[in-house]
Amino acid sequence: MLLLSSIGLAMLASATDTGQALSPLLYRQAIALALGFAVLVLTMKIPYHTWRRVAPIIFVLGVASQIGLSVGGRAIRGTVSRLEVFGFQIQPSEFVKVSLVLVLALVLANYKRIGWRQLAMTLGVIAVPIVLVLKEPDFGMAILMISAWLGMLIVFGLPFRTFMAICLIGGLVFAGAWQGLLFDYQKKRILTFLHPTADPLSTGYNVNQSIIALGSGQIFGRGLGHGPQSQLKFLPEQHTDFILASVGEELGFVGIALICALYGVLLWRVTLIIRIVDDPFAQLIGAGAFFLLITGFTVNAGMNMGILPVTGIPLPFISYGGSSLITSCFLLGLVESVKIHSKFHQRAPEELSSFL
Repeated sequence: MLLLSSIGLAMLASATDTGQALSPLLYRQAIALALGFAVLVLTMKIPYHTWRRVAPIIFVLGVASQIGLSVGGRAIRGTVSRLEVFGFQIQPSEFVKVSLVLVLALVLANYKRIGWRQLAMTLGVIAVPIVLVLKEPDFGMAILMISAWLGMLIVFGLPFRTFMAICLIGGLVFAGAWQGLLFDYQKKRILTFLHPTADPLSTGYNVNQSIIALGSGQIFGRGLGHGPQSQLKFLPEQHTDFILASVGEELGFVGIALICALYGVLLWRVTLIIRIVDDPFAQLIGAGAFFLLITGFTVNAGMNMGILPVTGIPLPFISYGGSSLITSCFLLGLVESVKIHSKFHQRAPEELSSFL
């Protein structure tokens, strides 16, 4: 996590170089990293069982803060998703997604299998925050929440037929949303994904510039601070949505491979912890953290390469955004707490057990 965050700070320093000693964005991200690390350490010290009692309260407070956005939120680029507190912008939906993992884990852990009743209960839990984030509108956050919900159900033992039924219903809901809920700019993003060369100077501009930046870095990159697409501002949002394209341009294939390897190790460690614990509540916490992180990485990387629609999902630990960084650290703190405070069992790998 610290290595990924350090790469993020280096890329942020390159992308926001203003000639000053420290850019305001870099300063805020460094503060967020310090707070996030403190949150991680504190969370891992608290037994994860404690969150059973307070998870519903945290969830209700998070949803209430989302509702408060309609009163005190400020529109930024057409999206009302942030509250300003003491000069810092806080995104309530980032904290709601973490509380959603805790509440879903609490609900599912009380049952031995998933039936339609349990499925309906979890749908009732996620319905309100998803409707609120779509109202902001923040389609990317809705994808993250749905991914965590569906991933936790699969880990808990969701039957294949039920999974296919959910996918079918989801397709029908999307078709209905296309007709009445999605905004024009969201439709344009999806159409641009399907036809990226249709309008390269307008709706397809961001993705095309991202692909150019990624390819121009070749093997070793142009060097930190020397990427023309990033430094000359041809690449939009080079410190948030398209920071991976900046990495590809300035650090090349080597930099991208390093980031993929670090994410691979991080997610692999999370899966190991999920496998060794016996408590379903603990396993579901780990599963929720895993799917939030892997979805964030996969979707962000996909939209930087033009193989997925642009949804505004940040790259965990690397993209600029204090709320995202702190909540990601909180997720890892929960997983560490599971590892430390859970009654777990170790199983020998199959390839070794035959020799024992």
